[in-house]
Amino acid sequence: MTPLYVPPSWGQLPKLHVYIDETGDRGFSQRSRAQSPFFAMTALLVPQEEEWDVKATAGGLRSIVHNGPPQARLKPLHWVEHFKAKRADRRQMAAVMLSRMRGVMVIHVIAHKETMEQDGGMRQSKELFYNYTTRLLLERVALAAQEWPGGQRLAVVRLGSVKHMDHSASESHLDWVRNGNCETFNVPWGLIKWPPTWESTERDGIQLADLHAGILNAALSGDPQDAACARNLLACRHQLRRSATGRTLGYGVKVIGDRSFVTDRAWWPDWQRL
Repeated sequence: MTPLYVPPSWGQLPKLHVYIDETGDRGFSQRSRAQSPFFAMTALLVPQEEEWDVKATAGGLRSIVHNGPPQARLKPLHWVEHFKAKRADRRQMAAVMLSRMRGVMVIHVIAHKETMEQDGGMRQSKELFYNYTTRLLLERVALAAQEWPGGQRLAVVRLGSVKHMDHSASESHLDWVRNGNCETFNVPWGLIKWPPTWESTERDGIQLADLHAGILNAALSGDPQDAACARNLLACRHQLRRSATGRTLGYGVKVIGDRSFVTDRAWWPDWQRL
């Protein structure tokens, strides 16, 4: 394997902090597909000069969600635990506070299990499925770092750790991809500080990525003809990565499988609109 050549000057570029979390599950059993017809990964991209906003937003939401003594406010935010459907007020607060973060970008990769290509490997291996989804997300992160307003950035990527996953194997697979062993269409892999790291939810940015992923889950779990279920998702639409002409599909939103799983929903026209 020939190591990827990275110009030394890239290491001196301004940093782009990238936080990634997931939603849904990676199973393909009949039960898994019924309970979770999709799996998605979400990246929150934050320029280093706006990193303070990550701490302020996460800390502010924790102070609202957690009661009790001050030390209780250090408990990490979790969408499933703290933003249940019956707490519509909290969900709205989270969307409003996330939407007010300045200069950030959001990227989603959504896999619709039922219409994915009949790849036996991914259907039989949760690890392979996870690695492929992560690869597609990191490709878009690298391209966003290349095209960042004001000039290139070096992306520092941190992913939420996943139970029962060998993340060293994920790193090895991504390193194999990064070094040109499969076609990734001129993705500037050198603009991602290598290797990425998998961390706990103690990190504020990963907590916020989890909330973005949870808001996406709520929209995708609703009736396709119900626009109201995506109200919180639409509040953050201005943060989606877009092409130079304003397109989101393939840029801020990548669908694995039949894209109509997303694009036929009542709220899709509004989600892609600037």
